[in-house]
Amino acid sequence: MAELSRRRHDEESGPASRGMWTSQINEIVIEEVAVALTLTGTSAAALVCLAEQLAEDLPSTRAALATGRIDRPRAQVIADALRGLDHALAAAVEKTIADEAPMLTTGRLRHRVKQAIKAADPDAFKERKKAAHSDRGLGVFDNATGTSDLSIRNLPTEDAHAVYNRVNAAARALKADGDDRPIDQIRADLAYHLLRGLALPEAVGALLASMGDPPAPGEEHREPTRAVTGDTDLLAAMDQQIAHALAGIADEHLTALLARARANGRLDGLGLLVVQAVQAMADGLRTLKDTWCRESGTDPGRHGHVGYRPPAAMRRLIEHRHRTCVFPTCNARSTRCDADHTRPYDKGGITCRCNLAPLCRRHHRIKQHPRWRLLQLWPGLLIWITPAGTWHIVTPDLRE
Repeated sequence: MAELSRRRHDEESGPASRGMWTSQINEIVIEEVAVALTLTGTSAAALVCLAEQLAEDLPSTRAALATGRIDRPRAQVIADALRGLDHALAAAVEKTIADEAPMLTTGRLRHRVKQAIKAADPDAFKERKKAAHSDRGLGVFDNATGTSDLSIRNLPTEDAHAVYNRVNAAARALKADGDDRPIDQIRADLAYHLLRGLALPEAVGALLASMGDPPAPGEEHREPTRAVTGDTDLLAAMDQQIAHALAGIADEHLTALLARARANGRLDGLGLLVVQAVQAMADGLRTLKDTWCRESGTDPGRHGHVGYRPPAAMRRLIEHRHRTCVFPTCNARSTRCDADHTRPYDKGGITCRCNLAPLCRRHHRIKQHPRWRLLQLWPGLLIWITPAGTWHIVTPDLRE
């Protein structure tokens, strides 16, 4: 991964990339790793960052990992703790904790590295803490169980413990008062009521009132789901069936192309071959797709909508067709994404369900990079082509 990152940065350092920020190049590398290993962008970013640090800044940690003296979680703890430090300071701290690391749990190792940084350079420790605090934020992460996690990042330690202790004290008081729920549930419910704007006494009162009937935070305030029914639902289902059939054909064709490229020793030009093949498929389907959209659209005889912004019904259809951003590893909800014209509107792209798909802002930027390609062969059937020439097929998802 470190070598891939080095090559991509070298490729983007030419005249054609003038004005491109390093952070944009990092995004390109991260998303290429994400689709190759089927990881979220966050997981891929952590892997790329770790690989780069081990290759460039942490020789002792890299050697210890390679020889099996430490495992990857310990290497990750060391890398996270030393990231952003002056090179000489990081090297000194790495040397200090090298012999201890294999014998410490990740929690103890994290504390030990923090102590070593503070002892080696107290000023650097303070500056690092200040920089982390300036990066504080609130995040929400969806789980597979239909629930979500809410997280506040980079609060000062003393403030975070003060907030926790206040909630914990009230939760324990409720527990002592007869609430038979687990203490973690009480803390979570109490924090939820506080974040919704209730003062602490009212929040405690709300929990007391619900004792024996635990609330389900978010249920009564959930955003209403916009139903897609009748003809629109039927149309989306038909698009899905056709898209899945075409996806299988496209994958078989591209797999055969890859096998021929390997046999002929043409892997260096694989990216161009794949782009040409997918474009040829798109060209072959263009007339059929045009006819399908004219006959099945809300305005028979017309292909697409006049104007840049899609009408509300069209937007609802593409959000129902793809519940998340159409980048293969992204989980951003489509309702929070851009309704992106796969072929740009200013380059002749039409405002139609066959040329629209939800893209979050991050992956909207990736799509606009010249070494990435995205084509929509059929309504809801999209093919991403990475700088390495690998392809990733995205099809409609109509799960309830």
